[in-house]
Amino acid sequence: MDEKFIWTEEYSVQNEMIDGQHKTFFGITNDLIELASRKEIDRNELLDQVAKLGDYAFFHLGTEEDLFSKYGYSGAEHIAAHNMFRQEVTQMMDAVREDGVDIGLQARRTADFAGNWLKIHIETMDRQYAPFFTEKGLK
Repeated sequence: MDEKFIWTEEYSVQNEMIDGQHKTFFGITNDLIELASRKEIDRNELLDQVAKLGDYAFFHLGTEEDLFSKYGYSGAEHIAAHNMFRQEVTQMMDAVREDGVDIGLQARRTADFAGNWLKIHIETMDRQYAPFFTEKGLK
């Protein structure tokens, strides 16, 4: 995958903080895409980038879940999707650490998964909470 993920207003959930976090998430994913496009990829550099993705994703997903709890949004299905993402990122880290793994292939898989998951997640799940939080006065 060489095509980067571009933030547009279609991804907005009408909340500046969450939109800003999504933009950062896209940026980290784009850094992974750039890394994956190289002919030679250093395992440690890939590990660092996947860790950065995981750390930021865990922070962001936790932010959303904190808002769900604070404002009484029933997001059990949403949280289950977050947990699936957390598990997948953890598995990706483990795969990169394995001896003999194709680092280039793993970099591309990680970049594809992260970017596509985020786009689909925003479009199908995050947009569901946007009206709820707007009604609660969050912008």
